[in-house]
Amino acid sequence: MSTGFEKISIPTYIINLKERVERKKHISKQFESKPEFATKIIDACQHKIGAIGLWQSMLKIVNMAIQNNDDVIVICEDDHEFTSNYNSDDLIYNIVKAHEQGAEILSGGIGYFGYAVPITKNRFWVNPFQSTQFIVLYKSIFPKMLKYRFKKTDVADLVLANLTSHKMVLYPFISRQKDFGYSDITSQHNEQPGLVQNMFSRTEERLERIQKAYLKYLDSSD
Repeated sequence: MSTGFEKISIPTYIINLKERVERKKHISKQFESKPEFATKIIDACQHKIGAIGLWQSMLKIVNMAIQNNDDVIVICEDDHEFTSNYNSDDLIYNIVKAHEQGAEILSGGIGYFGYAVPITKNRFWVNPFQSTQFIVLYKSIFPKMLKYRFKKTDVADLVLANLTSHKMVLYPFISRQKDFGYSDITSQHNEQPGLVQNMFSRTEERLERIQKAYLKYLDSSD
């Protein structure tokens, strides 16, 4: 049965440092046989402070998206990997529905959040959040990103999360960060092996509890 999404191809910008050949190979495999993504690998901006380099890379992509008249884009880091929960029709459906509800950011998976409110059984409003390995950005967030003056002490994902209150995450996650054993952005990840995976696991456990409560009261409502 046709869903009407078969011909949709989402502009997808992938951030990769040229020297990280193993990451480029990994991320290229993630998008094999996924025509719903129109991928373009973007050379990452390099800076001695990794978070600044990441933010500059995001702004580079936003400027490209504006030039291309993109209404919605996906930004991926090269450590993104799809989970077994990924389904193309579900993603596109949620992108459309999140937009209708005023979302400016939709994440495929996060390593931390402060508060979460279920919008549907699989889509949650969150504030704030961390992790930007797979994020959907709507064009309304573009000018806010370009206007922000990034500081040396800033963290890119937290800055992005604080630019808008209209942000959501999909759960179960369709994206996780692959642990390469090092990070080009956060030194803490280099000092604590397995930190990324532990963060995602704890976050999934928290969202699972919220989801179960939501479904329980939804089923028992009049």
